Amino acid sequence: MEGSGSGRLAGTEIHGFHTLEDLDVQTMMEEAKSRWLRPNEIHAILSNYKYFPIHVKPVNLPQSGTIVLFDRKMLRNFRKDGHNWKKKKDGKTVKEAHEHLKVGNEERIHVYYAHGLDNPTFVRRCYWLLDKTLENIVLVHYRETKEIVTDIFRFMVKLQGSPATPVNSNSCLTTDQSTPLLVMEDFDSGAANAYYEDLSDSIKANHEMTLHEINTLEWDELLVTNDSNDSAVSSGDMNTCFDQWNQKRVNGLSNDVRKPVHSFQVPIVLIPL
Repeated sequence: MEGSGSGRLAGTEIHGFHTLEDLDVQTMMEEAKSRWLRPNEIHAILSNYKYFPIHVKPVNLPQSGTIVLFDRKMLRNFRKDGHNWKKKKDGKTVKEAHEHLKVGNEERIHVYYAHGLDNPTFVRRCYWLLDKTLENIVLVHYRETKEIVTDIFRFMVKLQGSPATPVNSNSCLTTDQSTPLLVMEDFDSGAANAYYEDLSDSIKANHEMTLHEINTLEWDELLVTNDSNDSAVSSGDMNTCFDQWNQKRVNGLSNDVRKPVHSFQVPIVLIPL
């Protein structure tokens, strides 16, 4: 999708772009292969759709990075793209999460997103404006993502906070609510729970492996000194623990699950023979 013309854009007071040159459509379309469009970019395109081609029939098996515009009043089946998407419990309707995106301080954009059935990290997002005069134009963006890593991290936080695996109050998993952990433009908050069932078997298997390793330790390895300096996490560790997670995640989920959190202590009961 490439814009044409050099006229001034409508809605500048909302999205902040004055011309197509300001919007830099060519660069934005190239970056769309590796990131989601920002809300003000989406608003600028949908508010000025006359500068972009409107597809009159669905695209077939679009690849990652594809962005297309439709008039959803003229083409109601624009979602029939040939991909296999996750379905609702009825097995027929595509499961789509829905949110509103803000531009500035106001909600201005609908977003509906679906995840691939065979490849959960392949995502389709459909955007259109809340403005009733422009709600017929829809922008559809397809992208291969790594959002499942984000969901694994959220699942691990939830697991570490469960009664079965208490978290020390000084643990690096205890976060300051004022500090965002995630890049929000790459996060589908309404779809995070969709992965929990898929991940549970893998998490349980690795948790059992951790218990097995503890139960097979040698006697010398069971002798642990209670050094007060080791039982607390320093402020430097607190500041770098999330960076360490990002660095380690390339080694695979299993390695991170099997390594105990620094401040997580496993009680060991020694039974005399």
